Order: sequence, then C-alpha cells, then structure tokens
Amino acid sequence: MRKNFYISLFILAAIAIFYTTSSTKTYFGRFIKWRASDIEDYKNFPNYNFEASIKPFYFIKNLNNNLDNLKVQERKDSKLLDILENSGTTAFLVIKNDTLLYEKYLNGYQRNSINTSFSVAKSITSLITGAAIDEHLINSINDPVVKYIPNLINTDSSYQKLLISHLMDMRSGIQFKDHDLPWGDKPKAYYYPKLRERIMELPLEYEPGSHFKYNSYNPILIGMILERVAKLPPAKYFEQKLWNEMNMEYSGSWSMDTKESGMTKMESGLNISAVDFAKFGRLVLNKGNWNGKQLLSQSWMDYSFNISEKYKLSEFADNLYYRNFWWIYANKKEFTYEIESIAGTGHLGQYLFIFPKEKIIIVRMGKMDKNVDSWRTIFKEIVNQINNNYAQQRR
Repeated sequence: MRKNFYISLFILAAIAIFYTTSSTKTYFGRFIKWRASDIEDYKNFPNYNFEASIKPFYFIKNLNNNLDNLKVQERKDSKLLDILENSGTTAFLVIKNDTLLYEKYLNGYQRNSINTSFSVAKSITSLITGAAIDEHLINSINDPVVKYIPNLINTDSSYQKLLISHLMDMRSGIQFKDHDLPWGDKPKAYYYPKLRERIMELPLEYEPGSHFKYNSYNPILIGMILERVAKLPPAKYFEQKLWNEMNMEYSGSWSMDTKESGMTKMESGLNISAVDFAKFGRLVLNKGNWNGKQLLSQSWMDYSFNISEKYKLSEFADNLYYRNFWWIYANKKEFTYEIESIAGTGHLGQYLFIFPKEKIIIVRMGKMDKNVDSWRTIFKEIVNQINNNYAQQRR
C-alpha cells in the first residue's frame, strides 16, 4: 500500500516538474500549458498590432430591440436573446443597407472588446490574396505554388502539381491529420512555433485538386507566398491594403507563431472588434468597393463566388459549396446559381454571414458554441423576419 502511494506521488511530482519546466516557445509546451484553444489565446501569442482609424466608419444605428423576442423555431420557439445569453455569445450584430438593426454584447464583452477570428481569418486571407493578384505580385491564382516556394519539391516531388487555387479551395492534398491529439495536425497548425518549418515537413496525401479536405496548413502556405511577393509579413500587407483603408473603429491585431519567426497565423489569428469584422462583410457586399475606392477588383470578387458542381460539398449539405476560403450556400436554378449566403466561420462559433440578395450582414462571436444546433438556421430566420418587417412598412 505504502509502495503504491510513493509511486503515485512520484508520478504526480514528475508531471508537475514537466509542466513547470515546459516552455511555451516549444510546441509541446504550448500544447500542455495553453491546452484547448479559446478566444483569449490572442493574449498568449505575440501580435502585429493595428491602430484604429482617425476617421472611423460608423454604421447607421436604427436598433430593433423587438428582435430580442423573436421566437426562433430552431430552438423550439426560444427567444433570440435567451439563445444568445445561453450559448456563450459575446457579440451579435445584424446590419442591413449599412444600418445596424441589432447589436448585443454579452458574457462580459462590450462594443470595443476584442474577438478572435479563428478560421474566419481564412476568408480574410482570401481578400488579401486578391489584393496581391490585383497588384500582379502574384501572376495568377492558377500559378504553381513551387513558383514561389520552390523548396517544396524537396519535400515531395508531387508539389509541382499543386496550384494556388488548390490551396484556396481546400483541395491541396497536403497531409492533415484532423484530430486534437498532440501528434495531430489540428493542434500543430495552431500551436507550432515555427510554422514555415512545419509546412516544409509535410508530404502530400493525395493528388492536388482531386478532392476536398479542410486543411489549416493551406492558408499558412498562402501566407508564405504573400510574404515572399510583398516582402512584408502578410499582416502588414493586410494593414496597408485593407485595414488602413476601411476606417476601422477600434485597434486590432493579427497573431504570429513566435516573435522570432514572425509568421502571421493566417489560419486563425485576426483579433478585432465584432463591428469591425462586419466591415469585411460590407466590402464583400459592395464587390470590393469601400466608399467609392475599389480596394479589390470586381473580377476577384466575382471569381471568389463563382461556383459550379465541382465545388459542391454534398456530404455536408445539399446546397453547400466551398470556394476561395469561403463557405457558400446557393440554390441551383437551371444553368445558374442563386447565392443565398456567403460565410466565414471559425472555431467556437465565430461567424461572418453575408446575405447578398437581402444586403444583410450577421456577425456572431462567442466564447463557446453550445445549445445551438445550427446558427445558419437562426440567421435565416432573422433575415426572414427583417424581410417581413420591410414588406409591411412598404404597404
């Protein structure tokens, strides 16, 4: 009995020593000390910081607090406000025609609070890539990746078949072990302190372009291309081409892997206020135009949302497509597609949803994603309610 006690004590002491000596400059140290990712992680990573605009853009306020009591069928006629309070939501915004119709901050968050993007950053990466193509820093979306990162051929000769478009459509074929154990690629893509080195270790699992597999290494590799062609960290290129032009209300940041490496965490690390996230939805609605200035070419915006059966993800939903780091919900009508919504989505229920036909933007940010089966269904109910209200006002 006493022997078992000392063995247990020794094991606990060894674990305690291992924990206290683990450095967060290493992958395993981060995995052990930081544990499961959460929306406070931007405080752990070093960041590229962005200043608020001296002339911020403000959405017009015409708040409709009746939406608090909207009976949401997705949650068995629960009121919208109750759903937000009980789901870990930190911010919830509804905007139509540049008018802020609904604005709620919950669970200790305020209008100026920082919300991290998680994978919504992938969709913003799409916008930055468009800027580089518009500037001819990248010749074409269909350029081979090895044109910009030639050493990838030393890792796997099949990399010569990989195109930039394969990365952005999540059809790269790059290895991605999709689990959260320490040897999996989900935590490695998130916590690895030298992301460039990690990318150069990865073989191809399948032929580039052959099928869809969601992979957080893809936007990181796009970031490596961007820093080569722009001769700037991607976060700084983003700051020049978009952030400084979009009249952001509050300061923000983009996380990097480590200060020494300085690689922008393209897959997850944009940290800004919810109302400033909404401005990217406005940029998409206006096809790259911001208050009369074309920040991104209309041809890039059209390309990003030009879908076909090739991009359909029937295994997830009947009307779901993935293109250029965006989730697209669309209905096929003979030979054309009517886009219902465009979305950037992230871990723990970070959502930037754009409804082009209705000119509506919905932003939901959260500490967690619980007690809700489908945020998209809730968003659609809100859009329908707003449309009904507008129809009644016109009578």
